[in-house]
Amino acid sequence: MKNHLITCPIFARELEAVLPELGGGPLVKLMDYTVHISPQVMAAELGLAVATARDEGAGVSLLVGRECECLQPIGELADGCAGSLPRGKNCIEILLGRKPAEKLQENRTTIITPAWIRMINNSIADGHWTVEDARLNFGWYDKIILLDVGLEVLDDELILEFFELTGVPIEVVAVSLDHFREVVRQLLEEK
Repeated sequence: MKNHLITCPIFARELEAVLPELGGGPLVKLMDYTVHISPQVMAAELGLAVATARDEGAGVSLLVGRECECLQPIGELADGCAGSLPRGKNCIEILLGRKPAEKLQENRTTIITPAWIRMINNSIADGHWTVEDARLNFGWYDKIILLDVGLEVLDDELILEFFELTGVPIEVVAVSLDHFREVVRQLLEEK
């Protein structure tokens, strides 16, 4: 029986890139993008995915941040199902590591990935968010760093549209998948 890797949808493309390098591995269960909209949805998605894995007699690894919003602490959920969980408090720390993430987030700067842009655009299109919600959520920041891991084209139109949505300047920063690859490797070895 393959182990189940229950993952935040933010990591979809990054996982597609690193899993073959790590020898394939688990059955990947991508949660719905709405897990970032509601702690209730996060709890329901995690609960269902863990129950499915358990029903199949599979081991569980959770590729989500320890401090992502959920009705119960994610660390407790992982402990309750004997699952493995990375140390990162959120998806950015899982991608970059704690110290690089903290360094980039200095001076009222937030970090996103192209998947975050897709998630926010989907949230607006589906009526979960409004344009005002996006502006309120990003308006406190002086700068947005958009991480480029080299898996997709970050064209000027995408960046300009997100700037127009948030009103916050965007800087693209190229990063490698080395830290993320190591996090996934360690997570899979724990099971």
